[in-house]
Amino acid sequence: MKIEWLIAFYLFISVMMIVFNFGYLAYEKVHAKRFDARTKRFAVLLGQEIERNAEFPTEDHKRTLERAMRRMAGMESFDLTMGHLLREDPDKSERYLHGIATVFDHLTYLFAKKDDLHRAYFAYIVKRWYRERPAGSTVEQALLRYVREGSFYARQNALEALSQVGSARALAEAISTLERDGEFHSPKLVTEAALAFAGEAAELEAEFKERVGRFSPHTVAALVNYLRMADLGDPDVVLSLMRDEREDLEVRLACIRYFMRRRWPAAEADLPKLASDSDPARWEYQAIAATALSNYPGMEAVEVLKGCLSSPSWFVRNNAARTLYDYGLTLEDLDDVVNGPDAYARDMLAYHWELRRVEAEERARAEERKRKEAEPA
Repeated sequence: MKIEWLIAFYLFISVMMIVFNFGYLAYEKVHAKRFDARTKRFAVLLGQEIERNAEFPTEDHKRTLERAMRRMAGMESFDLTMGHLLREDPDKSERYLHGIATVFDHLTYLFAKKDDLHRAYFAYIVKRWYRERPAGSTVEQALLRYVREGSFYARQNALEALSQVGSARALAEAISTLERDGEFHSPKLVTEAALAFAGEAAELEAEFKERVGRFSPHTVAALVNYLRMADLGDPDVVLSLMRDEREDLEVRLACIRYFMRRRWPAAEADLPKLASDSDPARWEYQAIAATALSNYPGMEAVEVLKGCLSSPSWFVRNNAARTLYDYGLTLEDLDDVVNGPDAYARDMLAYHWELRRVEAEERARAEERKRKEAEPA
């Protein structure tokens, strides 16, 4: 076979692939436009139907709504319509959503047989528009099933939905399920789901405390972060975790951050020890403890932070200098460092004091501009 024929065959295949790709893109664009048009048209019809039944949803209306929401376009139309109604009349939308709560119970059976895409979107709709608190057993169990069996997005949406409509026990059980099944999940997702919990925070804290032994270190760290952000938790329990040398690095760092936000006298002796750790392999403890000491000012802390300025780690030096500045000290107060032999320590102090000076000048200029703009012409 001549080389010209091989080149021609190769060019023919390349052209066919380009034609196929352009054809598929055109098909997708047309399909998306048709889907959007159908969704908007259906949203108008659904909006008119909801408006007629907003005050007292009838059984016929619930059946109509249930049939509509079996399809993806129907769920999206419902989402658009309810978003509009919520903006126009929040009270009416809330009364309507309470009246159609049973529709979600019926749809739960249908979506249990659907693929992950439909289940993920249904969980999203439940999170936004389901108003039973706590959720009925049917909906709650379905969401727990999505956490156990669904794809990543189905698990994430189901966990977020449980934080909004589920009980404290159901949310804690969902997180335990992720641990038990070994499914990948970001610790940040656990923290955010716990922070978004719509029920009693004390109940959720009790459920976590009961199950803490079943969680991996990453999840324990995420829950300590939740307790810190929600201003919850027993400080003595967190302190015992921080002191435990056998505990995972991420857990202990989360505990240090906990005391950075929540001042606890019993932790005041531990933080300087962690900040004074000279082992280069444990620089994370030094760095976070140097920041946490901002909540525990004192002469001992100042001396420890001065020592941190000579650390090989830039992060440790940076955090120590920032904390010393937050104490309200001046460079004259730190004369022994400014005129000391460690050039890295001197440079870090000079950097932070200059940075704060520039920031203060920028704030002053911004306030001056606002004042001038507020003055009458």
